[in-house]
Amino acid sequence: MDPVEPKTRLDRLVQVRERGEDAALRALATAQTSLGRASERLATRKDEARSDGRGRSGAADWMAEEAAHLRALQDVRNAERELARALTEERSARAGYLDAHQQAEAVRRAQEKKRTEIKTDRSTREQRALDELATLRFNSASH
Repeated sequence: MDPVEPKTRLDRLVQVRERGEDAALRALATAQTSLGRASERLATRKDEARSDGRGRSGAADWMAEEAAHLRALQDVRNAERELARALTEERSARAGYLDAHQQAEAVRRAQEKKRTEIKTDRSTREQRALDELATLRFNSASH
């Protein structure tokens, strides 16, 4: 049998779908990286907001520390919003990848089915040709 896979009309579509699948996978990896970074930033901002530097200083220092603490809390809220956005983007990228993967798999299965049909058809034609040749040889040998 022929070691080279037969060409089908689906070969080009498979390439296109696989490129789409690869792009979706890269987008998912990027989204997961962003999600990890956003999660780390939130943890850092929470740690910063928990610190209390007021100690035994004067009222003016307390007011400055209170203002810094309010900024730190605002940073925490911003980091939480950023994490929520990153999570939404990651979910969207995951759904996009799953869709692209399913489309690519469907086309790959159709391509493989078509290749199997082509191979079966070739094999049937080859067997028919061999049968005809054998019949011709038998008939010529008996005369």
